[in-house]
Amino acid sequence: MKTIKCPAGKFTKIISNFGRGYPQDFEITITAENNETVSGIYIENRYFWIFPQTPIEGKLEPKMRFHRQWINGIYSVEIKPDIDVVVKRK
Repeated sequence: MKTIKCPAGKFTKIISNFGRGYPQDFEITITAENNETVSGIYIENRYFWIFPQTPIEGKLEPKMRFHRQWINGIYSVEIKPDIDVVVKRK
């Protein structure tokens, strides 16, 4: 399991893949100190092989799952939390 510290108000890349030719699921757990409520946004960037697709933006949740398709030659997820958080990724 990988642990990533993500400061409040700044984008931090939590997933970054290049040139993988198979699908993969990423399970993410986001926690904050003192049991504060997790909030903020994520941006999921996919490329159809090498051609960029429209980024997907959404709200952060304490538990999230992202899916990279086999055709996503470049794939990344960045988060911008409202408070300092720690991400654990399987």
